[in-house]
Amino acid sequence: MLLVAALRCEAQNLLPNPSFEEADTCAVQMGFFPNGKPLHWEPISDTPDYFRSCVPPGVINGVPVNGFGHQFPHEGDSYAGMAVFLVNDYREMIGAELLEPLTIGQIYYASFWVNAAYGGPQQTGSACNKTGMLMTVNAEPWDQDMPPYPLRDFAQVFSADVISDTAAWILVSGSFVADSAYRFVVIGNHFTNANTVVQVLGPGNANKAYVYVDNVCLSPDPEGCPMWTSILDQNMDRLTLWPNPATDRLRIRLMGNKTHDLLIMDASGRQVFGQHGISEKEVVLGVKEWANGSYIAIVKGNAVQHSKRFVVIH
Repeated sequence: MLLVAALRCEAQNLLPNPSFEEADTCAVQMGFFPNGKPLHWEPISDTPDYFRSCVPPGVINGVPVNGFGHQFPHEGDSYAGMAVFLVNDYREMIGAELLEPLTIGQIYYASFWVNAAYGGPQQTGSACNKTGMLMTVNAEPWDQDMPPYPLRDFAQVFSADVISDTAAWILVSGSFVADSAYRFVVIGNHFTNANTVVQVLGPGNANKAYVYVDNVCLSPDPEGCPMWTSILDQNMDRLTLWPNPATDRLRIRLMGNKTHDLLIMDASGRQVFGQHGISEKEVVLGVKEWANGSYIAIVKGNAVQHSKRFVVIH
């Protein structure tokens, strides 16, 4: 059910250097170390990596062949990479300061592209879910004297599904309402191993999952970032839902003057909510008793359909 949108995300993107193309030098090295990381991005937990087409073919941080597998960038010549599952809750993360702080109460739309790394000499053997974007007020760059970044079992936007595709780039997206004047974004798996689902890809270290990340976007404009969505009519009334993930309540905003039918389906395709002939502009659903997991909100009306995925997590 995962659909991808071939859209660019420059419009009102609050992230600097979102596709990791800008850098001072072209270094052959692993890790986000001086002279070997994209401008404006820092290691936030341990040693994420920077993969570039400008380095000699066959080196460990090359593109498309590198120490973790084979992958062309989603766009441009570079991408980042990080371990998202290892024993003892080990994680690698990257972060950047936003171009401007978020406004409390404002809805924001976020997305990034992910690919599961596999087949390289680093012997990654598994894939996992929960790679996501965490907004923070403060984020300190990591160095070797610091402990790993603490896991919160929370992120404003993350993949509820295991990303196991080693060929295609997969879009992870979502929306949320800023409850603080966040100034930084931290990308990685912010969930503990106990709250992460792992899938074995093949021979290799089954306790190791690693992903490539490219084209990160954050915008207050619902059209500013590519979003995971199914749209049969590009001109239909817009569907907005928040917060995503939802804990207690989910707000669904239906724009336009038409009446709609609203259906909520769980990941198995079972209908968990249905209401016909809705004329209100906003519907508030209590999801406190719903099971944790991924859901689809489907709005139907006048022979058009619009759907958007959300996650419930307690």
